[in-house]
Amino acid sequence: MTPAPRNSRWRTPVFWLAWAVLLALALSARLADWRNVFVGDQVDLVATDSHYYVRFAHLQRLAFPRFESFDPYINHPTGASIIWPPLHTWTVALFLALGPADPERAAAWVDPVLALLELGLLALLVRRWLGGTVALAMLALLALVPAGVMAGALGNADHHVHEPTLAALCALLLGQALRTRDPRLGGATGAVLGLAPLLTTSGFVLLPGLAAALPLAALLDRRTEGPGVGRVGLAMGLGAAAVLASGVVLFGEPLSLAYHGLTSFQPLFALALLSGASGLATLLERRRGGLLQLGLALPCALPLVPELSRAIHHLMLGDPLLAMVMESIPLWKDPEFARDLLGPLLLLLPVGLAVASMRLWKEREVALAPLVLGGLSLSAAALLQARFTQALSGSAALLVTAGLAGTLRDMRPLPRRTSAALLVLMGLPLLSEALPHPRLPEASPIAPVRSTLDWMREHTPAPSPPWDSHARPAWGVVAQYDMGHLLVLWAERPAVATPFSQVPVHQRANAQATAVLGATSEEEAHALLRELSARYLLLTPVGDLIGRPHQPLTGTLTPWLYEHAGQATGERAASTRFRLVHDSAESRRKHPERPYARVFEVVTGAELRGRCDPHAPVTALLELETARGQTLRYEPRTTAGPDGAFLLRVAYPTTRDTREADVLARGPYRVQCPGGGGSALVSEQAVREGQRVEVEGARAESGAH
Repeated sequence: MTPAPRNSRWRTPVFWLAWAVLLALALSARLADWRNVFVGDQVDLVATDSHYYVRFAHLQRLAFPRFESFDPYINHPTGASIIWPPLHTWTVALFLALGPADPERAAAWVDPVLALLELGLLALLVRRWLGGTVALAMLALLALVPAGVMAGALGNADHHVHEPTLAALCALLLGQALRTRDPRLGGATGAVLGLAPLLTTSGFVLLPGLAAALPLAALLDRRTEGPGVGRVGLAMGLGAAAVLASGVVLFGEPLSLAYHGLTSFQPLFALALLSGASGLATLLERRRGGLLQLGLALPCALPLVPELSRAIHHLMLGDPLLAMVMESIPLWKDPEFARDLLGPLLLLLPVGLAVASMRLWKEREVALAPLVLGGLSLSAAALLQARFTQALSGSAALLVTAGLAGTLRDMRPLPRRTSAALLVLMGLPLLSEALPHPRLPEASPIAPVRSTLDWMREHTPAPSPPWDSHARPAWGVVAQYDMGHLLVLWAERPAVATPFSQVPVHQRANAQATAVLGATSEEEAHALLRELSARYLLLTPVGDLIGRPHQPLTGTLTPWLYEHAGQATGERAASTRFRLVHDSAESRRKHPERPYARVFEVVTGAELRGRCDPHAPVTALLELETARGQTLRYEPRTTAGPDGAFLLRVAYPTTRDTREADVLARGPYRVQCPGGGGSALVSEQAVREGQRVEVEGARAESGAH
C-alpha cells in the first residue's frame, strides 16, 4: 500500500463533497426502515438484544460510576453476570440519559449515530495514509454493504456496530506499523485491540489474523536497519495486554479464565498470541530476543488450553442455542444468506484477496499482510458462523479497495478506466440499500406480546424492586428463550430462559426452561417449576426448543396449555396445577379466534372435599370467562374412594374481586357425582396454598354429622 502523495488531487473540496454524500447515503441506508421502527407511539427495536440493552444500560445509570454486570432478573433463580462490553453499554446509557422520557426511542438511535461517526473518522484516517480514492471507495462499500447496514440500522442498540470499523482500523494501523517499522504504531494497534472487547463481545476474533501477519511480514521484508517486525509485534502485544488488563480490573473478573467476558483470559490470550508471533518474526529476521518472546508466550498460553478448547467447541456450534439461531448459520451451508449479507463484496473479496496476495508476495508490500491474513481469518470465522460477517465486512472493504487501487494505478489508462467502470457497475445494486423500506403489513413477531407483558407488569405482584440489582426476586417466569429480554424490560419480571448462551449459567437456565416446556406430564412440569421458584408460565408460538431441534412438541405440556388452555381433552384431564390468568387481546394470524399469548399461574391447587357413592365418578364444573369474552368450561374429575370420600384438586378460584387475573369464574363450582354433589366457593389463597374446601351439599352435610 503506497502512501498517497501530499499534493493529492483529493485534498480539495471534491473529496469533502464525496465524503459527505457517502455519509448521507450511509445514514439513509441505516434509517431506511424507519416506517417499521417508529409505528405510531410505539418503537419496534431490533429484537431482542436491543431491548435488553435498554434495561442493562439503565442499570448502569443507576450504578454509575461503578459498572454492575450482575442482573438478578436474568436466569432466575440464580441471576447472572452479563458479559456485554462496558464501554458500549455506557454509550447506550448516555443516549438513554439524553432521552429519559422514552428510553426505547432514544436507544433506537444508538447504532446509526455510532456507525456514522465511526465510518466518517475511519475514512479520514484511511485518506491520510492511503489516499482519497481508497478512502472513498472503502467508505462507499461500508456505507451500503448489507451486513454493515444491519449492524448500524435504526432500532439497533447492539454492540456489533463497532466490528466493521474495528476490523478495518486494526488492519490499517498494523499495516502502517509494519511499513514504517514503528513500535509506537504497533503499541497503538495493540491499544485498539485491547479496547475492542470493551466495545464488542467479538473483539477477540481480530487477533489471530493480525498475529499471523507478523511472521509473514518478517519473512517477506528482512531489512536489517531500524526496529524489526518482532519489536513492532511485541509493542502491539504489550499494548493490547495492558489495555485489556486494565479493563478486566475495572470492569471484569480478574480471577476467572473463562474465554467469554472480561476475564484474565483476554490479556493472557493477547500476550500469548502476539508474543509468540513476534518471537517467530524475530527469529525469521535473525535478530536477538526471539526465544525470549516465545518463552513469554508459553506460560501465558498453557493455562488457556481448556478454555480455548471450549471456545473452539462453541465456534463449531457446540452450544445448543448457537446451533439454532440465525446469526450462527455457517455461511458455507447457505450461500444465499452470504450473498444477502455481503452483496457484491462476496464477489469482490476473492478478487481482492488474490490481487493483494500477489502484490504482497511480488512487491513485498508488507502493509497488505494484516489485510490479507485478517481477511482470510475472518472469512473462515464467517464461514463457520454468520455473526462474524460484520467484522469481515470492514476488513474486506479495506482489503478490496486497497488491493485493487494499487493494481488499477499500475494499469494503462484504457484498461484502468474499463476496470474502474466495471467495479462501479458491480457496486450499483448497493444503492438500493438507501431506499426507504415500505411499511410491513404485519406487525413484527414480538409486537403482539407487548400488551401481555404490560399486563404482567401491572397485574402481577412485584417479586422484588425491578431495578435493584442487589435484591433477589422471590419468583420468576418460564417462557421460550426469545421472550427473556422482553420479560425483563416490558414486564419487569425475572426470566429463567434468555437469548444469552455459551456461559454455563445461561446454558443451565435455558436447559431448565426447556425441561419445563418439554415435560410430558403436568406433575413433572409442576415439580420443575417449583424447583425454579417460577410462579408464572408465559406461552407464545413455540418453534424448536433449545437442545431439541426439529423434535415435535406433540405429547408435551406446551401445546396442550397453549392450544386448549389446560382444559380437558380426549388425551388429558383438565389441569389442576396451571391456572390461566390472561389471554392476550392479540390473536394468531391464522387462527383469529385464539390468543397470541397466554399467561398461566403455577398453583398448588385447592382440594374440594366431599362424599358420594363409593367408587363414583366425580366432576366439578366451573364456567370461566376470559377478557376476550370467550367462555371456557373447566371440568376436573376424580373418583370417590371405597368409603365415598373424595378429594378433587382444582386450579381456579371462584372469587372475582382480583386484579391478578382476568380469566374469572362466573359462579361457584358445581360438583356432580352419584349419591352426592353440591357446590363450593374457592378463594385465591386456597388455590395458591393447597387448602381444602368443603363441598356444600345434602350428602356432604349428612356425612359431617
